[in-house]
Amino acid sequence: MDMTMMTPAWLTPLAWIYVLASALTAVFLTYLVAARQPRSALDWVWPLSALFLGPAALAPYARWGRAPGSTPRSAGAPFAVALLSGAAASTIAHLIGVPVVFGAGWTIAGQALWAVALFILILATALLFLAEYVTSAGHRSSGLASPSAGTLLLATFVTVLAFDVGMVGWMLYLHTSQLMAPISDVVFVFQMQVGMILGMLTASPVVAWFASRRTLAAAVHQMAPITGR
Repeated sequence: MDMTMMTPAWLTPLAWIYVLASALTAVFLTYLVAARQPRSALDWVWPLSALFLGPAALAPYARWGRAPGSTPRSAGAPFAVALLSGAAASTIAHLIGVPVVFGAGWTIAGQALWAVALFILILATALLFLAEYVTSAGHRSSGLASPSAGTLLLATFVTVLAFDVGMVGWMLYLHTSQLMAPISDVVFVFQMQVGMILGMLTASPVVAWFASRRTLAAAVHQMAPITGR
């Protein structure tokens, strides 16, 4: 069955408008970050967030992202940066995972959807773990407490899994209701952007728990007695 026949006609122009607006916003934020001196790896979270938030990404950047390292000490900054960091890792994983899995024809239980979900879970966890490990290494060099690699891996896995509740749930809904567009269709890109936003919503409680301890690295340090590390 042609999946695009199940989607309303107005969705295609809406998808084009939102995708183009997202791309332009990402280019603009990339320019701002590239011009910043000094800058850190965390600064690239902002243009990556524009890939799914679109022009709405300008508001959190204006409030929290203009200080070097994207970690100003203003109210709400730890939560916003932590949430967007997880979303950025998931975004990169989607950009790589979807074409790779579909292109290779990988499936689990006969469904490419499950293969995509597993691939993205693993890759996003690895990317977020790497970013947070570098951050915790900076804490160690400053004499601050930092978690073990095992504890940090557990925390990043839980964070990405929380994102996947919304994202994979959305993809599953589109698949079962025959609303998912082909991956070559701009509507599919728009649908994935919506999925990323839903993933942020389902991940918010988990990220808020970590962010309440100011950084993910500081939060998972409190988990060390539980994991025996």
